Amino acid sequence: MRYTPFRMERYQSTYEHRVRYNLSESGVHPLTVGELVQIAGIDVPVNDIRLGYGQSNGSDGLRELIADLYPGATAASVLVTVGGAEANFTCFWHLFESEGKAAIILPTYGQVPGLLESFGSRLSPVQLLERNGWQPDLEA
Repeated sequence: MRYTPFRMERYQSTYEHRVRYNLSESGVHPLTVGELVQIAGIDVPVNDIRLGYGQSNGSDGLRELIADLYPGATAASVLVTVGGAEANFTCFWHLFESEGKAAIILPTYGQVPGLLESFGSRLSPVQLLERNGWQPDLEA
């Protein structure tokens, strides 16, 4: 597997904490454990909460609750990931683990083309053009 750096993330992680006003933020600010306990309405002193690693594919109970949302699904057919980046990685890894070709719309979130390049896929870019109202350039 080749590694393709995710340039946007590298740039953001380098500079996002050095600015007074971060206009590029797309995530959320982290909460303290105390704030999480308050939001959850749990009456437990923060000092009594144990922190540890959860089940990496989601607890049995969580996967069962998710499966209940989809007729015919079972907990065994549900995969819980730690955020969108892991979900993207897992999805594209399985779709493109053997070298293939992928049509990809650009510009897009930089993780996707980088993953596909890392898996050895040949990219066939489909450009969205501002002058065309961000519609695909079908003549290219």
